[in-house]
Amino acid sequence: MVSYQRNVSFSINGIDKIPIVYVADVFQHLQNIIFSIGDHLEGNEPRPKGDYPQSVKDNCSLVITELDTGSVHAQMQIGDAQESLPGMPTLGENSISIANNLLKIVSEKGELENRDALHLQLFELINNPHRLNRILREYDSIWPDGQSKMALNFKFGKSPKLTLNPSKKEIIRSLLKMRPEEYEKQVEGRLIEVRVDKKREFKIDSPEGLIHCEYSPEIEDIIINSIGDFVRIRGTMKPKSGKFVLNIEDETSLDMLPHFEIIKYKLDSIEKQLNEPISIDIVFEGEQYIASNDELGLLVVAPSMKLANVGLQEEIAILLSEYFDIKEQELTEGAKEFRKKLIELTG
Repeated sequence: MVSYQRNVSFSINGIDKIPIVYVADVFQHLQNIIFSIGDHLEGNEPRPKGDYPQSVKDNCSLVITELDTGSVHAQMQIGDAQESLPGMPTLGENSISIANNLLKIVSEKGELENRDALHLQLFELINNPHRLNRILREYDSIWPDGQSKMALNFKFGKSPKLTLNPSKKEIIRSLLKMRPEEYEKQVEGRLIEVRVDKKREFKIDSPEGLIHCEYSPEIEDIIINSIGDFVRIRGTMKPKSGKFVLNIEDETSLDMLPHFEIIKYKLDSIEKQLNEPISIDIVFEGEQYIASNDELGLLVVAPSMKLANVGLQEEIAILLSEYFDIKEQELTEGAKEFRKKLIELTG
């Protein structure tokens, strides 16, 4: 049985009069941390600015269940009554668990001389440098410094209490300085909306949504000839005008895709890795994407790659629910083999 990390509490003590502004800051930054982790688990790219998707807010919003004054002690929990398959945490619970693990690594293992190793451990939990930086910055905003007389403690679910030790403030600041301005990325999808003026832009309709791209003049003909095709693009993500843009430089950055592959699926809003990719046949006809896999009986028709991907993941989740919830002895031999295949794919 999974020990769900559903509750969060924090306490502030050390001085007689605790500023209400600081208490409000702790509430807000803690909520931002949970939102940002949930946004990452949903598979969304970090945005330089803008609000979180409604699905993240619905599943990751904290509500106060108890507030003691004097030395401040606040208890919160995920507000939405989320449901999941037996033994599986929900998106909000998983976000709280990761928030705990991130803080635990810095609090217990953080040393300046081990900064690179520390960063790698954090990156294993949040494998996007910009997202990780944003979460660390939220922690830094409320982390007491060496001059502070206040003590701030967090408790996530049933995990032991963690103290934001002022001596570790320098570790957080050091990790923030490691932020890369650019990072490598690969996307797959349909190449659309090409501009051949000085801006040299195009878009990829991908499972993540629309990806804005820029290309070098040397590959203009290749980009034009690929309009409407399904492609794999490799390049460098760079911040520009409030969004991230994928830059590609040469013809080796683009490959044609004979078919589309799903390497992840979503169960109860939590993105999980498949043990092996599922090959998807996909065509674009009449302004609709038709995505299918005959072996698993998947078929989705949608106006965008993102919605097609969502539909496929929903169908996979339905299959798992149908074949995992029923007792094996109630299945036919063919259904048993199909269930075995699903287990091999999802673990």
